[in-house]
Amino acid sequence: MKDQTSNDQKEIVKKLAFELYQNGEIKAAKELAKSIVKYENDFSIILLLARIHHDEKEFQDSLRALDFLLSHVEDDNLLSNKAKCLYYLKKANESQKILESLSEQNDDTKIDLSLYKNAQGDFKSSFEILKTLPQTDHVCFNSGWHYLQENKFKEGFKNLVRGANLRVWGNEWELERQGITKENRWDGKEKVDTLCYYLEGGIGDQFIFLRYTQIVEKYCDEILLFASKPIVNFLKECGYKNVYPHTEVMTHAWDKYVPSMSAPYILELEDPCQGIYNLNYLKKKSNPVPELNKIANGKKKICIRWKGNPEFEHEQFRTVPVEKLLSLEKYGQLFSLQIEDSDLPKNANVWDLSHLINSWSDTYDILQDADLIVTSCTAVAHLAAIMGKKVIVIVPLVPYVIWASDEINWYGDNVAIVRQTQYNSWDSAIQNLHKLLTDEKGNFYIL
Repeated sequence: MKDQTSNDQKEIVKKLAFELYQNGEIKAAKELAKSIVKYENDFSIILLLARIHHDEKEFQDSLRALDFLLSHVEDDNLLSNKAKCLYYLKKANESQKILESLSEQNDDTKIDLSLYKNAQGDFKSSFEILKTLPQTDHVCFNSGWHYLQENKFKEGFKNLVRGANLRVWGNEWELERQGITKENRWDGKEKVDTLCYYLEGGIGDQFIFLRYTQIVEKYCDEILLFASKPIVNFLKECGYKNVYPHTEVMTHAWDKYVPSMSAPYILELEDPCQGIYNLNYLKKKSNPVPELNKIANGKKKICIRWKGNPEFEHEQFRTVPVEKLLSLEKYGQLFSLQIEDSDLPKNANVWDLSHLINSWSDTYDILQDADLIVTSCTAVAHLAAIMGKKVIVIVPLVPYVIWASDEINWYGDNVAIVRQTQYNSWDSAIQNLHKLLTDEKGNFYIL
């Protein structure tokens, strides 16, 4: 009787762990699951832990749990999940081998295989796989990058916007959650009194797609801009009117809305700069930052940033090892713009500016005083580009869609792109960075 009671209690605790996970109580679910496996190797709970670790980007822990399960059972789904973990751990070659070893490959498996081939730079094979599959939202979204890489801008965005249905492109689902249906979406032609221009994605995306207000303004008497709270005041400082946080989209009257990251598709554009009369559309009165000149002491002021927001998926692929950028000190005084998750070596000859950065207005002021900005693919890259500053963007082997093409340019000549050319290695990219910064005699010059 006691054994039965004990088993019943164990089942109740296990059930609670799953309920916590399903209700979004991830931290509690994880701690409870960990306590369970201390006393019992329950496969369902270990699988739950693998899922939680994956969701929280703890891929090594997720892999460890999956390997334990695979040591006891043979299961293609577990192998597919292991392949995903290896991909995020920058071992796409191992991911590819796992999927190619499976006895059967369904469409989802083939989509993943395409992703892993793409990650290693085998773009052609990756795209060929996608072309053989039913053109679902997932397949079309992934194909969008390839079309852009082939310099087919219009076709690229036609496919990318399918990602909105998967919640991987833009934030239109946030509007739908508030009862704003696609019937309220602007069609790209209708003239209305008031348009809601809803800036989507991360801060960098919002900076990028803000440009298309220059086109949609012709179709309305007034534009209401809705943006992430951290940039609302900054946009106002740059001269934009009627700027509100996303949370207020239901408290203002408007006729139709424009999801910003779908604007090129809605407007049927052939080029990212088509219809844009001003590429320097983020300008404000800047405040001098005396600390830069004081520390530089006559040297060129070079601002660096090597990683973006760790919360974003695939951010680990965009991160440039900071040690690779330290060699730039021979060209001038280096200043760090890294705020979160800085791993700057203690003895590095880099002046940390994080204490001066409390807003995007502060970042703007620093960039305005800099001679050169060298950054991985971050919001800083886009702000500096829009300001017209000299900026070098170091992008990964599979770059964000903005940088996917060698021929489609989103910005002016003030922007140079240095591309990673080898999977998991930044060496050649850093060599090309130095070549870009020196003339034939080896003297430093800025673009």
